[in-house]
Amino acid sequence: MLGNSINYAERVEESRQVEKIKKVLITQASEFLPSYYAVCYYGKSSSGRLLKPEEYRKRWDRNEVIKTHKFISNRVRKCFGDIPLFWFSNRHDDYEDIEGNCKKGSFHSDLYIGEIPNEAITTPSDALLELLGKSDQSGIPINIKEVGMRALKLLLLELCIRDAKWVGRYPNSLKLQSVPIEEFSQTFDYGLKDITKLDDFNQIVDWKNCSFYKQINRYSSPFMIKSHN
Repeated sequence: MLGNSINYAERVEESRQVEKIKKVLITQASEFLPSYYAVCYYGKSSSGRLLKPEEYRKRWDRNEVIKTHKFISNRVRKCFGDIPLFWFSNRHDDYEDIEGNCKKGSFHSDLYIGEIPNEAITTPSDALLELLGKSDQSGIPINIKEVGMRALKLLLLELCIRDAKWVGRYPNSLKLQSVPIEEFSQTFDYGLKDITKLDDFNQIVDWKNCSFYKQINRYSSPFMIKSHN
């Protein structure tokens, strides 16, 4: 009975710490006011065809997923400047293969993106100029579309993310939308929904490619340090 009570108390304390860390992450991200929310799916090739087994197998490898995060992060910042980015890698449910063996699911990624300054569009970088000369998903060149600044930013951001090989031009590989300020906390909390234990933070949060990584390390709370080790 004593052992069960101790285990229960430990689970309660861990759950309390998990929620505390989540609140810290949401608070820090809120300071950057992320304006866009993207979900990257990796189940098809860049053109939408079925992947070969050896290609699809990489979608189970978190290290490979992190490489895609890094590529997209670098690309976004070359185009729009040093805007904040927050990455979460979420694994799909386990499944059984045709032989009845249990297999871990592949990943998709949640990405929260800070506001793109107007100056990034009005005085574009070389990388952004290249995007402006490309066409959108419907085949219309971006530089001749008559759209407002907000819509233009969204179009260019989508093209930028789709430069990643794992995303590509397949329509269902990317969902991208603006996030109203009043909906941010709820939307951001959704990316943390699968975190129920301290170790989950290291499996889901891509600390290396997140804008709050260094800030979080400055916190003196022991559980913050523990969550990274």
